[in-house]
Amino acid sequence: AGEEEGFDPMGFSLAVDIRWMREAELKHGRICMLATVGWIATDLGMRVPGEPFQVSTIEAHDALVKYGTMPHMLVWLGLLETFGFLALSNMFDGKTERKPGDFGLRMLYPTDSKGQRETQLKELRNGRLAMLAFSGIATSAVLTGDTWPFFATAPDRRQECSSFHLCGATTAAPRAFSAARTARRALETSKSMPFLPKPQNLAGLPGCETEFDPLGLSDTFDVKWLRESELKHGRVHACDLRI
Repeated sequence: AGEEEGFDPMGFSLAVDIRWMREAELKHGRICMLATVGWIATDLGMRVPGEPFQVSTIEAHDALVKYGTMPHMLVWLGLLETFGFLALSNMFDGKTERKPGDFGLRMLYPTDSKGQRETQLKELRNGRLAMLAFSGIATSAVLTGDTWPFFATAPDRRQECSSFHLCGATTAAPRAFSAARTARRALETSKSMPFLPKPQNLAGLPGCETEFDPLGLSDTFDVKWLRESELKHGRVHACDLRI
């Protein structure tokens, strides 16, 4: 699935068996889809009960090392990798008709060939997106020291899921959700991007009425320097278009 797009700019498929590459791509995509959901859920306040799990997402690795969990994870994941390698080896030797990434799980899997191909393509594309998303989330978390979504939100945003646990929610959950929604409505939002907060440092500049600053650059850099750079690049490109 996906070969009709013809995307292989580095020509890896000419040097490495395409089945090996697709197996690796699907594996990493699936892991990153789970990792992205897990990271966001943890940043929103969801926790597995128990002292070892009451840490932030960035601190989770060191906490697992501290409590001696890593060796157990290595054993069980190594066992799964062994079965995966055996399946892959039999596929390469022609002993099975297995396709890359196929472990025989058929729950919610379409029975017709068209539906199967569409499902495979969706998994492939979502896996690729998740690999980029997880890389961005991990990088942003380390650089900013903040939690997802890494931009200004309502003060109660982080408390929405604070009363949730994996085994169930407390009775305070509906009130927390209601309070958070009310607080978010009360915030001033950008006119051009109403799901983001209103930029605070654009007042007095031409075009400030659109309130467009989705990355919040004006909160980090001097807005006069940003406008100088924007106008310079705009003028250069305008000259290029006239030529």
